[in-house]
Amino acid sequence: MRHLYTALLVLGVSLGLQAQTSLTEAVDFTVTDLNGNEHTLSEYLDAGKYVCIDFFAYWCGPCAAHAPYFTEIYNTYGCNGGDVIFLSMEYEGTWDQTHDFEVANAGDNPAPAISGAEGGGLAVHGDYAIQAYPTFILIDPEWNIVEQDIWPMNVDILDGVLQSYGLEQMACTSSMEDAPAVSIAAWPNPASNALQVEAQPGTHLALLDLLGREVSSTLALHNLTVMDLTTVPEGSYLLKAQNAAATLTQKVIVRH
Repeated sequence: MRHLYTALLVLGVSLGLQAQTSLTEAVDFTVTDLNGNEHTLSEYLDAGKYVCIDFFAYWCGPCAAHAPYFTEIYNTYGCNGGDVIFLSMEYEGTWDQTHDFEVANAGDNPAPAISGAEGGGLAVHGDYAIQAYPTFILIDPEWNIVEQDIWPMNVDILDGVLQSYGLEQMACTSSMEDAPAVSIAAWPNPASNALQVEAQPGTHLALLDLLGREVSSTLALHNLTVMDLTTVPEGSYLLKAQNAAATLTQKVIVRH
Protein backbone atom coordinates (compact mmCIF):
# COMPACT_ATOMS: atom_id res chain seq x y z
CA MET A 1 0.00 0.00 0.00
CA ARG A 2 2.84 2.39 0.84
CA HIS A 3 4.41 1.85 -2.58
CA LEU A 4 1.07 2.58 -4.27
CA TYR A 5 0.73 5.78 -2.26
CA THR A 6 4.27 6.78 -3.20
CA ALA A 7 3.54 6.16 -6.88
CA LEU A 8 0.39 8.25 -6.72
CA LEU A 9 2.29 11.11 -5.10
CA VAL A 10 4.88 11.15 -7.83
CA LEU A 11 2.19 10.76 -10.51
CA GLY A 12 0.37 13.75 -9.08
CA VAL A 13 3.46 15.88 -9.48
CA SER A 14 4.30 14.66 -12.96
CA LEU A 15 0.78 15.33 -14.22
CA GLY A 16 0.84 18.83 -12.80
CA LEU A 17 -1.98 18.20 -10.30
CA GLN A 18 -2.24 20.68 -7.47
CA ALA A 19 0.25 19.90 -4.74
CA GLN A 20 -1.01 21.85 -1.77
CA THR A 21 -2.20 21.90 1.79
CA SER A 22 -5.92 22.31 2.32
CA LEU A 23 -5.29 24.30 5.50
CA THR A 24 -5.66 28.06 5.69
CA GLU A 25 -4.34 28.44 9.24
CA ALA A 26 -0.90 27.20 10.29
CA VAL A 27 -0.33 24.45 12.86
CA ASP A 28 2.50 24.97 15.33
CA PHE A 29 5.48 22.62 15.32
CA THR A 30 8.95 22.15 16.71
CA VAL A 31 11.45 20.26 14.57
CA THR A 32 15.19 19.59 14.62
CA ASP A 33 17.32 20.19 11.52
CA LEU A 34 20.30 18.20 10.30
CA ASN A 35 22.67 20.37 12.34
CA GLY A 36 20.81 19.72 15.59
CA ASN A 37 19.12 23.14 15.71
CA GLU A 38 15.48 23.38 16.82
CA HIS A 39 12.91 25.39 14.88
CA THR A 40 9.57 26.32 16.45
CA LEU A 41 7.01 27.92 14.16
CA SER A 42 5.32 29.97 16.87
CA GLU A 43 8.61 31.58 17.85
CA TYR A 44 9.19 32.77 14.29
CA LEU A 45 5.63 34.03 13.81
CA ASP A 46 5.56 35.78 17.18
CA ALA A 47 8.73 37.58 16.09
CA GLY A 48 6.88 38.92 13.04
CA LYS A 49 8.52 36.58 10.53
CA TYR A 50 7.03 34.97 7.46
CA VAL A 51 7.85 31.26 7.10
CA CYS A 52 8.33 29.58 3.72
CA ILE A 53 8.38 25.78 3.76
CA ASP A 54 9.50 23.35 1.09
CA PHE A 55 7.72 20.05 1.74
CA PHE A 56 9.70 17.35 -0.07
CA ALA A 57 10.62 13.67 -0.05
CA TYR A 58 14.14 12.32 -0.45
CA TRP A 59 13.01 9.93 -3.23
CA CYS A 60 11.15 12.57 -5.24
CA GLY A 61 12.65 13.55 -8.62
CA PRO A 62 10.81 16.89 -8.99
CA CYS A 63 11.89 17.73 -5.43
CA ALA A 64 15.53 17.26 -6.43
CA ALA A 65 15.03 19.47 -9.50
CA HIS A 66 13.51 22.30 -7.45
CA ALA A 67 15.85 22.14 -4.44
CA PRO A 68 18.47 24.51 -5.98
CA TYR A 69 15.77 27.16 -6.56
CA PHE A 70 14.83 27.10 -2.89
CA THR A 71 18.50 27.38 -1.89
CA GLU A 72 19.03 30.39 -4.16
CA ILE A 73 16.03 32.22 -2.71
CA TYR A 74 17.15 31.33 0.83
CA ASN A 75 20.49 33.02 0.13
CA THR A 76 18.87 35.94 -1.70
CA TYR A 77 16.62 36.71 1.28
CA GLY A 78 19.23 36.74 4.02
CA CYS A 79 19.76 33.09 5.00
CA ASN A 80 17.03 33.28 7.68
CA GLY A 81 18.46 36.52 8.98
CA GLY A 82 15.70 38.67 7.50
CA ASP A 83 11.91 38.84 7.62
CA VAL A 84 11.31 35.40 6.09
CA ILE A 85 12.42 32.02 7.43
CA PHE A 86 13.03 29.12 5.03
CA LEU A 87 12.74 25.48 6.08
CA SER A 88 13.10 22.30 4.00
CA MET A 89 10.74 19.72 5.51
CA GLU A 90 11.40 16.13 4.41
CA TYR A 91 8.63 13.51 4.52
CA GLU A 92 9.91 10.13 5.76
CA GLY A 93 13.65 9.89 5.24
CA THR A 94 16.25 9.20 7.89
CA TRP A 95 18.94 11.69 8.82
CA ASP A 96 21.32 10.02 6.36
CA GLN A 97 18.79 9.95 3.50
CA THR A 98 17.85 13.59 4.02
CA HIS A 99 21.50 14.60 4.31
CA ASP A 100 22.43 12.74 1.14
CA PHE A 101 19.54 14.39 -0.73
CA GLU A 102 20.71 17.83 0.37
CA VAL A 103 24.33 17.18 -0.59
CA ALA A 104 23.35 15.82 -4.01
CA ASN A 105 20.71 18.39 -4.93
CA ALA A 106 20.41 21.51 -2.79
CA GLY A 107 23.69 23.23 -3.67
CA ASP A 108 25.87 25.47 -1.52
CA ASN A 109 24.55 26.87 1.76
CA PRO A 110 21.02 25.42 1.65
CA ALA A 111 18.15 26.25 3.99
CA PRO A 112 17.87 24.21 7.21
CA ALA A 113 16.64 20.70 6.34
CA ILE A 114 14.59 18.49 8.62
CA SER A 115 14.53 14.69 8.41
CA GLY A 116 11.06 13.20 8.24
CA ALA A 117 11.86 10.11 10.30
CA GLU A 118 14.29 11.59 12.83
CA GLY A 119 13.79 15.35 12.87
CA GLY A 120 10.01 15.61 13.18
CA GLY A 121 9.19 16.29 9.54
CA LEU A 122 6.78 13.36 9.16
CA ALA A 123 4.41 14.75 11.79
CA VAL A 124 4.42 18.18 10.15
CA HIS A 125 3.58 16.65 6.77
CA GLY A 126 0.65 14.92 8.43
CA ASP A 127 -0.57 18.03 10.25
CA TYR A 128 -0.50 20.03 7.02
CA ALA A 129 -2.13 17.25 4.97
CA ILE A 130 0.45 17.49 2.21
CA GLN A 131 -0.86 15.72 -0.88
CA ALA A 132 2.10 15.65 -3.30
CA TYR A 133 5.73 16.68 -3.62
CA PRO A 134 7.21 19.17 -3.74
CA THR A 135 4.78 21.59 -2.07
CA PHE A 136 5.86 25.15 -1.26
CA ILE A 137 3.79 27.22 1.16
CA LEU A 138 4.08 30.64 2.79
CA ILE A 139 2.80 31.49 6.29
CA ASP A 140 2.37 35.09 7.45
CA PRO A 141 2.96 36.35 11.03
CA GLU A 142 -0.78 36.15 11.72
CA TRP A 143 -0.71 32.34 11.25
CA ASN A 144 -2.44 32.55 7.86
CA ILE A 145 -1.23 30.19 5.14
CA VAL A 146 -1.30 32.94 2.54
CA GLU A 147 0.14 30.70 -0.19
CA GLN A 148 -1.08 27.10 -0.06
CA ASP A 149 0.71 25.99 -3.20
CA ILE A 150 3.40 28.06 -4.93
CA TRP A 151 3.38 26.15 -8.20
CA PRO A 152 4.87 26.16 -10.74
CA MET A 153 7.97 27.23 -8.86
CA ASN A 154 11.30 28.63 -9.91
CA VAL A 155 13.54 31.41 -8.62
CA ASP A 156 11.67 34.21 -10.39
CA ILE A 157 8.24 32.96 -9.36
CA LEU A 158 9.13 32.50 -5.69
CA ASP A 159 10.94 35.83 -5.65
CA GLY A 160 7.84 37.51 -7.06
CA VAL A 161 5.57 35.88 -4.48
CA LEU A 162 7.76 37.03 -1.60
CA GLN A 163 8.02 40.57 -2.94
CA SER A 164 4.22 40.73 -3.28
CA TYR A 165 4.05 40.51 0.54
CA GLY A 166 6.55 43.33 0.99
CA LEU A 167 9.48 41.05 1.74
CA GLU A 168 12.83 42.39 0.59
CA GLN A 169 16.02 40.76 -0.57
CA MET A 170 19.03 41.12 1.69
CA ALA A 171 22.53 39.77 2.02
CA CYS A 172 23.19 36.89 4.38
CA THR A 173 24.35 38.07 7.78
CA SER A 174 27.43 35.85 7.59
CA SER A 175 29.74 35.27 4.67
CA MET A 176 32.81 33.32 3.69
CA GLU A 177 34.86 36.47 4.26
CA ASP A 178 33.88 36.34 7.93
CA ALA A 179 35.77 33.14 8.61
CA PRO A 180 34.68 31.60 11.92
CA ALA A 181 37.23 31.66 14.71
CA VAL A 182 36.57 28.02 15.44
CA SER A 183 37.59 24.84 13.65
CA ILE A 184 37.35 21.16 14.43
CA ALA A 185 38.91 17.93 13.29
CA ALA A 186 37.73 14.65 14.79
CA TRP A 187 39.09 11.13 14.42
CA PRO A 188 38.72 8.21 14.14
CA ASN A 189 35.41 8.35 12.34
CA PRO A 190 33.68 5.93 12.79
CA ALA A 191 34.78 5.96 16.43
CA SER A 192 34.50 3.25 19.06
CA ASN A 193 35.33 4.05 22.68
CA ALA A 194 36.97 7.44 22.27
CA LEU A 195 36.89 10.38 19.87
CA GLN A 196 39.90 12.67 19.53
CA VAL A 197 38.93 16.24 18.72
CA GLU A 198 41.28 19.00 17.65
CA ALA A 199 39.79 22.39 18.55
CA GLN A 200 40.89 25.68 20.04
CA PRO A 201 41.01 25.86 23.85
CA GLY A 202 37.80 27.33 25.21
CA THR A 203 35.62 25.64 22.59
CA HIS A 204 32.56 23.87 23.94
CA LEU A 205 32.27 20.40 22.42
CA ALA A 206 28.95 18.56 22.45
CA LEU A 207 27.83 15.29 20.90
CA LEU A 208 24.18 15.46 19.81
CA ASP A 209 21.86 12.71 18.69
CA LEU A 210 19.69 13.18 15.61
CA LEU A 211 16.92 14.76 17.68
CA GLY A 212 19.32 17.41 18.91
CA ARG A 213 19.69 15.92 22.39
CA GLU A 214 23.08 16.24 24.05
CA VAL A 215 24.58 12.87 24.95
CA SER A 216 28.08 14.02 25.89
CA SER A 217 29.86 17.34 26.28
CA THR A 218 33.12 18.85 27.47
CA LEU A 219 35.16 22.04 27.31
CA ALA A 220 38.38 21.97 25.29
CA LEU A 221 41.23 22.94 27.60
CA HIS A 222 43.97 22.08 25.12
CA ASN A 223 44.26 21.82 21.35
CA LEU A 224 43.52 18.08 21.56
CA THR A 225 40.56 16.74 23.54
CA VAL A 226 39.57 13.11 24.01
CA MET A 227 35.82 12.47 24.36
CA ASP A 228 34.80 9.25 26.12
CA LEU A 229 32.27 7.27 24.03
CA THR A 230 32.10 4.09 26.09
CA THR A 231 28.54 4.84 27.27
CA VAL A 232 27.33 6.36 23.98
CA PRO A 233 25.08 3.98 21.99
CA GLU A 234 25.98 3.12 18.42
CA GLY A 235 24.57 5.43 15.77
CA SER A 236 25.01 8.71 13.91
CA TYR A 237 25.69 11.90 15.85
CA LEU A 238 26.61 15.53 15.34
CA LEU A 239 29.71 16.89 16.99
CA LYS A 240 29.04 20.56 17.70
CA ALA A 241 31.95 22.91 18.40
CA GLN A 242 30.94 26.33 19.70
CA ASN A 243 32.63 29.42 21.03
CA ALA A 244 31.68 33.09 21.19
CA ALA A 245 32.50 33.59 17.52
CA ALA A 246 30.86 30.69 15.70
CA THR A 247 29.42 27.20 15.75
CA LEU A 248 30.55 24.31 13.56
CA THR A 249 29.19 20.78 13.29
CA GLN A 250 30.58 17.52 11.97
CA LYS A 251 28.89 14.16 11.54
CA VAL A 252 30.32 11.39 13.72
CA ILE A 253 29.46 7.69 13.65
CA VAL A 254 29.86 5.57 16.79
CA ARG A 255 30.40 1.83 16.42
CA HIS A 256 31.38 -0.45 19.32
